[in-house]
Amino acid sequence: MMGFTFNNKHSSEYGIYIRSIDRSLRPEKRKNLFLINGKHGYLDYGNETYENRYISVELNFIKNSLEDLRTQARSVAEWLSKQGNLIFDDEPNKAYPAKIYDAISLEQINTTGVTSVVFECQPFAESLQFNQVNIPEVTTKPYEIPVNVSGTSETCCIITIKNTGTTNINNITITRKAAI
Repeated sequence: MMGFTFNNKHSSEYGIYIRSIDRSLRPEKRKNLFLINGKHGYLDYGNETYENRYISVELNFIKNSLEDLRTQARSVAEWLSKQGNLIFDDEPNKAYPAKIYDAISLEQINTTGVTSVVFECQPFAESLQFNQVNIPEVTTKPYEIPVNVSGTSETCCIITIKNTGTTNINNITITRKAAI
């Protein structure tokens, strides 16, 4: 049974079964169009950025009584009302920062229920293991540290330099060398 983790809790903790409805391979590209009077069409000054990604899943509830079904559904609604990382069982090393904004309804037939939820996510999944390079001591000049990003989109990085000594550090230069 496939499931997902959201906000550090797995769907199996709530006894629900899921079906993936829409997990697009790429989010919608953001348009940057300009209209020029007297010219046909638009000029596209695309800046290679993307819109948020929408991931739809169907949640299925099965309980022994109507009361248990409603209690289970309310617990799931409370769990999904937060913001957190969305991680699917078939991609355990990738997380989508996500939140649900739409109402969560329940189509109920006796002691079973079904609902569709749409997670609004950042455009790209993030690695759960950030590529961190720890250099315990740098004493030579210059010092090169290769950082390789193996994602499918250009991304920013954060470089943190911590002085653990008592001498001031001056004239630090960070140079980006693009791979050819």
